[in-house]
Amino acid sequence: MVDITSNTPHRGWVGQCDQRGSIDIIWSCLLTIGISLWVMLHLNVPAQHEGFWTCFFRRTKWLILGVLAPETLLLAAGGQWASAKRSVVDMRSLNSGSWTLAHAFYADSGGFLLQPLDVSPFPVTAKQIHYLVKHSYLNVPDISEKEIFDKSKADYVTKTIACLQTGWFVTECIARAIQKLPVSPLELNTCAIILCTVTVYFFWLEKPLDVSTPTTLTVRESIQTILQRAGSDAEQSFWNTPLDFVEPPTNYTFGNWPDLANRWGPYRKPLVRIPNDRNPRLYGLRQRSLYTVIVIIFSTLSFVEWYFVFPTNVEKTVWRVACIVCNASLLVHALVEGVVLLQKSPPYDYIYIEGYKLQWPANLLFFVPAATYFVARIALIAIAVSSLRMMPAKSFVQIKWSSFIPHF
Repeated sequence: MVDITSNTPHRGWVGQCDQRGSIDIIWSCLLTIGISLWVMLHLNVPAQHEGFWTCFFRRTKWLILGVLAPETLLLAAGGQWASAKRSVVDMRSLNSGSWTLAHAFYADSGGFLLQPLDVSPFPVTAKQIHYLVKHSYLNVPDISEKEIFDKSKADYVTKTIACLQTGWFVTECIARAIQKLPVSPLELNTCAIILCTVTVYFFWLEKPLDVSTPTTLTVRESIQTILQRAGSDAEQSFWNTPLDFVEPPTNYTFGNWPDLANRWGPYRKPLVRIPNDRNPRLYGLRQRSLYTVIVIIFSTLSFVEWYFVFPTNVEKTVWRVACIVCNASLLVHALVEGVVLLQKSPPYDYIYIEGYKLQWPANLLFFVPAATYFVARIALIAIAVSSLRMMPAKSFVQIKWSSFIPHF
């Protein structure tokens, strides 16, 4: 028992230090980026022969992409969301009110395997299921939305923690700005990634997470019969599955380069899973406008640090040039896309990686800005990390939360 009458000095309640360290900034950013990307990422159903490490490295690859170019995940998620919404409308035209966004996402992620009489099972998309139901080859899949989410490994505790962490991180950055305390470039980059991940999470809200076992749909017809009845539309040989004629044949970004796809892609014939690089298809001005606004905010956030005191003038110059290059690359891409869209009939029938992007030399209008943007994006991340070695003293001052409490 402590003798309070002794000469040992004592203190009462001690408040928190008004300083933060560099490791606090790094740890906060890494934790926020890691948990937000991990919870946000909803990959497609893997092939049945794929093991843990194959799925782990695939997920790691997409997580890295989410750090380097989160807007690509935003585009993919937006395309899947648009496809799911179209599927619900199409199925309701067949008086199938039980088909929901969850069913459409489940289908487009490879949740349904079709088992015909004459070939091995292969995954079918929501559009292909609509075709089979419309032509009476299948009934609407007898699986409820609850059963689909029972297959999902969504952890609401983790999602809640992710929402709280990202919300708190953004709140801290806003509070620092209000109190005129510097926000480090790494924190600003983290806020930009959060913007994209939150939007992606909204798009994938109804998509089942980490489903490992698909549902088999048995059709009592041969593929040969289905193709013959389809007529001239199904005469060409397929690249992905025998039902390619239902949708445009180049549905996957990697599939546009056959040599690479045969060597590195998941291109057995027919496919054993639906790849995650399925071409996003955005329909309607409103969908593309939403995507454009998010990307503009994401790319322009880096300008907030235009007058940040970097360790050297070289780093400040590289940061400013990279900011300009990123936005200029996006502007060139947007202008080219706008011209291409105006030439289409109907104008909003848009498939992301097709058309001029595969035609030499017109594809330089896509690949040169894309490569330039990627290099500039890496430069921004590198400068954000290197700036931690020497920042303004106020960057380490803690927020005085008591100043936000009204005093009477």
